[in-house]
Amino acid sequence: MTQQIALQQLVTFYQTLDSTRLTMLAEIYHPDVRLSDPVGEHQGLAVVEQYFASLLKNMRYCRFVVTLTREFDSDALLLWRMEYAHPSLQGGADQTLEGSSYLQFREGKVVFQRDYYDMGAMLYEKLPLLGSVIGLVKKRLQP
Repeated sequence: MTQQIALQQLVTFYQTLDSTRLTMLAEIYHPDVRLSDPVGEHQGLAVVEQYFASLLKNMRYCRFVVTLTREFDSDALLLWRMEYAHPSLQGGADQTLEGSSYLQFREGKVVFQRDYYDMGAMLYEKLPLLGSVIGLVKKRLQP
């Protein structure tokens, strides 16, 4: 599989993300994949599959709108918006989060993925007590 096809498969996977499609990860990710995000480091295809399963377990839904892709020799960059809802966050209301992913390919599959996003905007600011405190701190930091 070419890098271009692998990238398109990855984008399609994330656009229609749900727990029933996790078997597709083996088609997209290299067995030695390393996924790094603000939550932590996840090494190996089986570990990445478990990570996705745990993330999606209680989600009402989670999908990505990819707004930009840039492909280079053996790597790529994605800009995206995650749309999701979780019953424990904001009463299960619809949420959005902007982010980006840096990808490296080997043998036509993703061997490295680093996701960048604001964990505070995704989680901490949405928790009742902590969100209020973060809001106050942000307000005080503004000129």
